Amino acid sequence: MGIKRIITCLDIDNGRVVKGVNFINLKDAGDPVVIAKAYNEQGADEIVLLDINASYEKRGTMLRLVKKVANIVSIPLTVGGGIRTVEDFRQMLEMGADKVSIGSAAVKNPNLILETSRKFGSKKVVIAIDVKKVDDEYHVYIQGGKKDTGLEAISWAREVEKLGAGEILLTSMDADGTKKGYDIEITKKISDAVDIPVIASGGAGKMEDFLEAFTIGGAHAALAASLFHFKEVDIGELKDYLYGEGVNIRRGKGDMELLKEIKFDEKGLIPAIVQDIRTKEVLMMAYMNEESLKKTLETNKTWFWSRSRQELWNKGATSGNIQKVVQVDYDCDGDSLLVLVEQKGVACHTGERSCFYNSIYKTTEEGAVGSEVLEQLYKIIDDRKINPVEGSYTKYLFDKGIDKILKKIGEESAEVIIAAKNPDKEAIVYETSDLIYHLFVLLREKGIPLEDIYKELRSRFK
Repeated sequence: MGIKRIITCLDIDNGRVVKGVNFINLKDAGDPVVIAKAYNEQGADEIVLLDINASYEKRGTMLRLVKKVANIVSIPLTVGGGIRTVEDFRQMLEMGADKVSIGSAAVKNPNLILETSRKFGSKKVVIAIDVKKVDDEYHVYIQGGKKDTGLEAISWAREVEKLGAGEILLTSMDADGTKKGYDIEITKKISDAVDIPVIASGGAGKMEDFLEAFTIGGAHAALAASLFHFKEVDIGELKDYLYGEGVNIRRGKGDMELLKEIKFDEKGLIPAIVQDIRTKEVLMMAYMNEESLKKTLETNKTWFWSRSRQELWNKGATSGNIQKVVQVDYDCDGDSLLVLVEQKGVACHTGERSCFYNSIYKTTEEGAVGSEVLEQLYKIIDDRKINPVEGSYTKYLFDKGIDKILKKIGEESAEVIIAAKNPDKEAIVYETSDLIYHLFVLLREKGIPLEDIYKELRSRFK
């Protein structure tokens, strides 16, 4: 049933962690930086930081606090509250958030989900859905639970998935803070209705509640706050309990028991293939031993074992070309790893983006070669966006912004039309190539992967 996650939530009000019942009667629970650090050390899988009154009071999330928390934790950090624009979203990521949660703004402007998922990737976009039972159906509430939108929760969950959300943070207002258990009914309904992960939130009071959320509710993760804040349940003990009940759970940072299917070779090594999470490009292959794998899981950065130097090494420690680990998988035989990363800079010591830049064979089938050329062009443009090169024309276009890019597309379209009126076919090829290049720059500026274009074209085949 996949690896389940235990998530701790820090509700922030005036710079302090608070907790209430049914979204009211708030009680101070401590310093968010101190609490976040403790949860990081105790083995929580993720932390959610929510500025609970930001939307209602029309103020932005506390950027400084986000940066402080991000700097002292190694586990994924999700931030929400007061996110109203793409720029707000970007700022949270720049402060160190791994994911950003949108609630009220998503209801008021559903297109914000589409824009952020295309620009930053769906895995970064978490949609917070606060629900309350009204008569016989669940309604979506916004502005910290103060306003009933009238939206039916299951329909809204399906809609946010369609718009590009990568995850749903589902909070039952009826159960929140009561410690009577998660609302399993709505958790299961929404988990069954969508294919993206659902985080159950609101109502945890004992270990059995987490088990029900996973096994009956179908949740991918379970979130709790006061239960952990006031030390009523220990995260390590909770994970041991869930593991004993057959739940696939990561028990502590770098837990190797969870990865018992992994088969290290006679030298204690296992090959690790590193792949870019966004472009799917294979970047490199190196070896890990048990210690380097643990450090990779603990720090969210890649660590390997050097066979020549006989020591651990951290990718990017000297060059700055770090690899932020998003996911680690192992194959069906358990004898190799796939490490999905966000690559900063280049992966190869030669200066190439990928270590796999030498070819000994390429198919001569025209479609395959053509597709490869297009993908390579998009990758180069994507790299220029992430790692700008001074003097690069692509950097110039990105610096000038969308209006300049659109102007160039208009100009190049006109050039294609003019070329098509003349007998010189080479001119048509040249001008069409220019147009394709500028279209790809536009796609990257808008955060649209090339695969989306392939998918749309495939859907039109008759």
